[in-house]
Amino acid sequence: MEKAEKQAELGLLVDKFTKSQVAVCADYRGLTVAKMTELRRELRKAGSEGRVVRNTLARLAVNKVAGGQGAVQGEVDRFLATIVGPTLVVTCDKDPIAPTKVLMKFAKDNEKFRVKGCWLDGAYVDPAGVQSLSTMPGREETFAMLLRLMLEPATRVVRVLSEPSAQLVRAIEAYRKKLGGESAAA
Repeated sequence: MEKAEKQAELGLLVDKFTKSQVAVCADYRGLTVAKMTELRRELRKAGSEGRVVRNTLARLAVNKVAGGQGAVQGEVDRFLATIVGPTLVVTCDKDPIAPTKVLMKFAKDNEKFRVKGCWLDGAYVDPAGVQSLSTMPGREETFAMLLRLMLEPATRVVRVLSEPSAQLVRAIEAYRKKLGGESAAA
């Protein structure tokens, strides 16, 4: 790789790390091209991107971004320790949970694939933490739960206000059936 190409790749990595809410490192050794293609396709569906990076450039990009964000050096060093050997870096700028769900599901189905750790909100998260993240609700699920919680009181008020009129309608209907000779049970 020539110097200009390295600079362009470094700039791209810095941009990815700056814009991303999460960056997950994984070891992809032993996977076939078809499996890697399948993983990248699933990551794109989740709004994420996975790319194989040169470790030296990835470390430079992480140091540059982390230094600009005022991250704790110990946390940065722990994350840098994951950038060893063949490394797939997965970034996502929308939902930090979505890529972890995809990666952990893929790791469960492919024993050769291993998540090494991730960088989330200025802190290193170990593989067990990434597993925990993957079980949390994603952005869309969280919005749906919040909407349900916000609408529930209004729904209860409508139900309470409409119940007396519903009881009245049922009583009138029962009386009509009684006058018409129909049984109330029918």
